[in-house]
Amino acid sequence: MADPITETDLLGYVDDQIEAARRIEVESYLARNPEVAARVMADLKDRDALRLAFAGGLPRPSESMFGAAHRLERALAWRETGLRLRRVAAVVALVGIGWVAHAQIGLGITDSEASPKPPAFVEDARHSHETALLRARMASQSEAAGYDPAEILTATGIQLPALPDEWQVRDAQVFPSRDGHSIEIAIDAGDLGRVSLFAAHVPTFDVITPTLARFDGAKAVYWQTGPLAYALTGSGSDKAIERAATRLARKLQ
Repeated sequence: MADPITETDLLGYVDDQIEAARRIEVESYLARNPEVAARVMADLKDRDALRLAFAGGLPRPSESMFGAAHRLERALAWRETGLRLRRVAAVVALVGIGWVAHAQIGLGITDSEASPKPPAFVEDARHSHETALLRARMASQSEAAGYDPAEILTATGIQLPALPDEWQVRDAQVFPSRDGHSIEIAIDAGDLGRVSLFAAHVPTFDVITPTLARFDGAKAVYWQTGPLAYALTGSGSDKAIERAATRLARKLQ
């Protein structure tokens, strides 16, 4: 039985100070605990932003300022509150040498964070949805309504959520994607009409709650759980698709 994941493990994960096997155990834990994963992802983002800021062409802080920040970082490294206080200390150091921290390295809430650009996999989901609609219009392209989620999981490593009983699968296909395999399921979803459920591996571990993205003639609600990303695409109302996607996301927890 694996040892419980502690705050020390989470700190070590953010700081790249744990071995590969323990990192895998931490990532499995984060995939099952979205709230903790969201906090860790915020810390990873700030860590990378600070590394980029110090590595880029911006003015370098004085050695004394840099040394003081480093000593404070080390002193706080293994406390439970270390991550939060280290972020505050870093911001204080940057502001102290005249940097506008939120503008230069994104530590504040920006317009782009308030209206985030959809991840790349959402574009793949849109193309897959359009392909499914095209296949449905072609007499020579027979649909494969039968599919086995357990077999898909074994063959591709992609877990699919259980679908509502009233939904009827019309087609299920395995497609290539940017980072391996993806699954596209065409579904008659009652009042929602024809929708597509897309699932794929993605290279960046993250946790994204169901989020709406609009396209010409369609819309998608996408989410991510660890290394797997999902999108439900259709032409129904925003609220109806969001409710349906939220239901599916909960079935994966």
